[in-house]
Amino acid sequence: MKQLSVKLIAFLVVIIGISIAIFSMMAIERIDSGQTGVIVNLAGSDRGVDDAEVKTGWVVYNRFMKQLFEYPAFAQIVDYEPFDIQDKKGTIFKTDPTIEYYIERDNAKVVFLKYRKTTKELENTVILTEVKNAYKDIAGIYDTDSLINNRPAFEKEVEELLKERLSKRGFTFTNIQSSVKPNEVLQAAIDAKNTAVQNALKVENEKKAAVAEAEKEVATAKGKADANRIMQESITPALIQLKAIEKWDGKMPLSTGNGAMPFINLQK
Repeated sequence: MKQLSVKLIAFLVVIIGISIAIFSMMAIERIDSGQTGVIVNLAGSDRGVDDAEVKTGWVVYNRFMKQLFEYPAFAQIVDYEPFDIQDKKGTIFKTDPTIEYYIERDNAKVVFLKYRKTTKELENTVILTEVKNAYKDIAGIYDTDSLINNRPAFEKEVEELLKERLSKRGFTFTNIQSSVKPNEVLQAAIDAKNTAVQNALKVENEKKAAVAEAEKEVATAKGKADANRIMQESITPALIQLKAIEKWDGKMPLSTGNGAMPFINLQK
């Protein structure tokens, strides 16, 4: 009886030990609603992605035999460091794109099978390469002046190309924002040209203002001359006598030379 009790206790200890070992090997994790989980076999002939796709909720798996990868099902915003691109003529421009993308649930396993990388690793390798290639390919069909004067159209073409290429790789591309700037040498030349144009416009405006002012002065002088000429032509002896009569107070002068009557012309 005593030996049976000992064997029973030993059996229970073994069972408990095995249970503890099994539970210590198991992992329980919760996949948020904004994530897509992918279970990966780490050993055996079935090594790779399981047939079953894990979407959201609680997941139980053997942490020594399998691994859980999570991909975001919501928009990811990545702000890349500036890099150089060249136009058709070899002129260097600098761009600093910020992109927005996500991985649809149905594409999570496809993306992992193809690249076997985390989201951050994908952003710094596969996606970054596609972003750079899209900018370089579109810039290569633009002349320098055309690229400078049509930057919104250029970036729209980059966006369309990037959307097409990333979709083939399992990514859903939604938006891109960037600034395309000439290199320092070209920017200095553009600034110098703009300054020269502004100075030329300033000189032209000053010239037009001077001409207008001179024409104004000429017109003013001509007006005064015409007024003086008209006035001189209008002054006659009769007008002078009339003005004198208008100002006469009706009193005869006390004396007149040669006995002439003032203001009265008796000649016909």
